[in-house]
Amino acid sequence: MKKNVFVLIVLLFGFSFLRANALPQYLDIYDSDKFAKPEMKNMCNVCHVSPGGGGPLNTFGKAFDSNGHRITNDLRQKFPALFDLAKALSPRINRIKPAVLFTGKETKITVLGNNFASDDVLKIDSSEANDVQKVFINSKKINITVTFSDTGIHTFQIVNVIGQNSNIFKVKVKPAK
Repeated sequence: MKKNVFVLIVLLFGFSFLRANALPQYLDIYDSDKFAKPEMKNMCNVCHVSPGGGGPLNTFGKAFDSNGHRITNDLRQKFPALFDLAKALSPRINRIKPAVLFTGKETKITVLGNNFASDDVLKIDSSEANDVQKVFINSKKINITVTFSDTGIHTFQIVNVIGQNSNIFKVKVKPAK
């Protein structure tokens, strides 16, 4: 019985020790994150209590570990001292569906991207689209309903509450059939 307890203690201690060791590949994940603060790169205390690394994990280290060693915007938001949030949270349009629209026809459009918020402002052709119905679905999707009267290329852009602009996304509007 004593031998089993001793083996169990050694195993538990051994696994917890291995889990808390500084691992260069995890520091590389932080260092290669495009939003990591430059002054924090190559610093073991990003994840560990000790500036030399190894040993117990700090709050970020524990969150990073429980997140499968992945850095997400949620994780960045929880630890603003480690990331440039202004860059991390600017909106980005990746795609608009449908890509081709027609004049005179009310159309439901889905704007797909990242870092959208319910209080973002939609701009169409550089002007705030106040007369357009906009429905925030989640941080990656906004639905809008719009009717275009002019053919040609029209632009979409999202602006967040702190004034960060998304990229400009272009769609083609053709004459109604």
